[in-house]
Amino acid sequence: MACENNPFNYLIDSLWASLPEQTAEDLADCKRKTLTWVKDSVGSWVDEEIESLNRHLENARRMREQYKSAEQPSPDAPPNPA
Repeated sequence: MACENNPFNYLIDSLWASLPEQTAEDLADCKRKTLTWVKDSVGSWVDEEIESLNRHLENARRMREQYKSAEQPSPDAPPNPA
């Protein structure tokens, strides 16, 4: 039994054992559903952040390329007299 080595686990197991069985099952089911909802919500937010990060990086690459091409003189442009 895993709780033998950890008094906190034993205490938590005892609290669950003090509840009527159906109440413990219903409470555990509610907790599972809540934790699953939180996990799904956080996962969705993380996916959105990753997509946003990738979009920003792609825009930054494009901006660098535009800046580099604006710095380089066109081969058809006349030389600068300065």
